Amino acid sequence: MGAVSFLFLSLINSPIKAAETPASGSEDHAAIYFSAAPWDGAAYSIEIPLERTNDASQPFIRINIWGNPEFLEPKTFFFSGKEDPGGGPSRGSGRASFQTILNKSWPENLVGSVSFNALQKDHPVSGIYELATLDGKKKFKGSFQAAWGNKPLQIIR
Repeated sequence: MGAVSFLFLSLINSPIKAAETPASGSEDHAAIYFSAAPWDGAAYSIEIPLERTNDASQPFIRINIWGNPEFLEPKTFFFSGKEDPGGGPSRGSGRASFQTILNKSWPENLVGSVSFNALQKDHPVSGIYELATLDGKKKFKGSFQAAWGNKPLQIIR
């Protein structure tokens, strides 16, 4: 797709665009990974890098889609910000979070939605998102194109 995309973070009225890759200007370089849901199930994890700020040295949005959804038509997932990652009755179909330092800072749950054009293994995955922290102070809206970062997990039962 190669579409140029921007991400705006409304944090004290200062817009911030998605992180830029050195070779391609302002094109997102998100990644999608095969993963596993915390309660023993298939999942996908999408990591969308954001531009560095004074408060966030390596900011990322992480979107987890639980289950093994593979679809060739547009589909939207909604997040309440209160999903149960332990697989309980309010687990939902996934979870979205924001981290100021990827895999090192405490994740903030996000409320909102992500829409995919399609999701098929071994093909680039593109979509749009509109998310916010539960208190509404940080808002994220943008589009992404993600390349696959790994192969499906091999699970032996």
